[in-house]
Amino acid sequence: MHKSLLSLGLLIGMTGGGCAGFDEAEALDSSMSADTTSQVTRALSTHVTGTSPITFVAMSGNETTPYDQSATSVVAYTRDSTTGEFTAYPGTGSADGTISVPSVPSGRIYLKLGSRYLVSTGRSFDLGSTEWGRDGAFASLSTPVTVSATGLSPWQSGDYLDMYSLNPGAFGYIDSNATGFPQAGATSLSGMSFDYANMLNPVLLDSSRGDLFSLAQMRLQTSPNGVPYRAMHKVLLTSMTQVDGQPVTVSGTFTQPVATGTFGVDWRRSAFEAMRTQVNPSAVSTYNEIWMSARPAALSSALASISGPPLLVKLNPDAQRTDIVTGNMAYNNPLPATWQKVALVAAGFTKSYALGTATPYTMSVDIRVDQEASAFAAAPVQPLIGPVQAPLVNTRGAFQNLTGVGTDASLRWSKPLVGTATNYVVNIYRLGVSNGRTTVTRVAALHTDLQSVYLPPDVLQAGQTYFAEIQSWYQPGSDLATSPYMRSLPRGRASVLTGTFSP
Repeated sequence: MHKSLLSLGLLIGMTGGGCAGFDEAEALDSSMSADTTSQVTRALSTHVTGTSPITFVAMSGNETTPYDQSATSVVAYTRDSTTGEFTAYPGTGSADGTISVPSVPSGRIYLKLGSRYLVSTGRSFDLGSTEWGRDGAFASLSTPVTVSATGLSPWQSGDYLDMYSLNPGAFGYIDSNATGFPQAGATSLSGMSFDYANMLNPVLLDSSRGDLFSLAQMRLQTSPNGVPYRAMHKVLLTSMTQVDGQPVTVSGTFTQPVATGTFGVDWRRSAFEAMRTQVNPSAVSTYNEIWMSARPAALSSALASISGPPLLVKLNPDAQRTDIVTGNMAYNNPLPATWQKVALVAAGFTKSYALGTATPYTMSVDIRVDQEASAFAAAPVQPLIGPVQAPLVNTRGAFQNLTGVGTDASLRWSKPLVGTATNYVVNIYRLGVSNGRTTVTRVAALHTDLQSVYLPPDVLQAGQTYFAEIQSWYQPGSDLATSPYMRSLPRGRASVLTGTFSP
């Protein structure tokens, strides 16, 4: 298995509690140039094409390779506005990353790529992405790592450990479930062991390819204004090579980086909280946090500017929603000085869904902003885009539970009250039951610059129950309906969760 967010669906699928990036799960210029020659020779029939280059950004050098689309279901649908009928035009995907659908009538199409639909008048699609780290294999089996090290600053309650490796883009968190996790006052690790396969991005390390294993002590500190935060403090850096399923032992010394910095924010948490009932009238506030780190500038176009360690500052001081002015928060910086400092703020919300008497499923979404860190320091940190307003399934209010919507339902909404949306993404989820618990499966994602989508054939099935997440995006300079995996800074996103609906 090769590391690819396209194949894994990381950060663009279902979101979880906390801000792990996403995306999970994703600009108003959807008028990509059509093949005018084909329009003339085929009497307004056009050829739909796409390419899928993946650029891996690594310390050892960047590499671009095509994403294999040969197993992808490719279909272009057109919809008759009079009858509401969809017409399918089958296409193909190739191992070289290209997709092709011949002889498609001009006008708006729903380009189906697996379970993703790009709703656009475009005929040329950039399906590529930018990802951090060299292409590599993931740990698929339990792969223990045992660490012995000196040089910790006296461990205190609230400290935690970040694991990362810059060249392959591996990262994760070591929590207190690790065997031999440091206790209060400890200044060393004595055989601390954790399962590398449980990391968030467990790319197997290979020292012959320039990979280094880093373990960072994120230390609990207090800002000049009395706000608790965690910051990069000391780092263990050592060589390591892994084999999937095989244990490895490393040792070394934590040292304090020479480079330092500060980061301060005026965080308008109340502005995020004010949108809670717009997410859903019954939405529950869960977390609010800010992450700050540094990345190669090329990763500004990646699926997430911050998806995990190495973090320079992590700010989630309490469960309140009151505004905070932190003052300058100090950190030590082991990352290259030329890297672009970036920051992410997110406020999390949940809504529960239950099928029958099964234990409810808790769906997590957020309202978030990604910007250069200097923008966070220069102005109040608040949403760039708010949730859509007045969502409808067909013509009925979507916050209520609905039946009889038909298998050809539409979803509509009004513009957000805050900000100007450049795109929208609609995720359709199906409810199920397993072992007495409600389960959720995403069955479709539709990208559009319109304020409505019609659900193509077979998305909804009779006898099933669904709900939708409608995301509003602010991302100037890029169009999610023609380039679904490309990103730019600044960007903002906000979600709405509907009630359930069934055909």
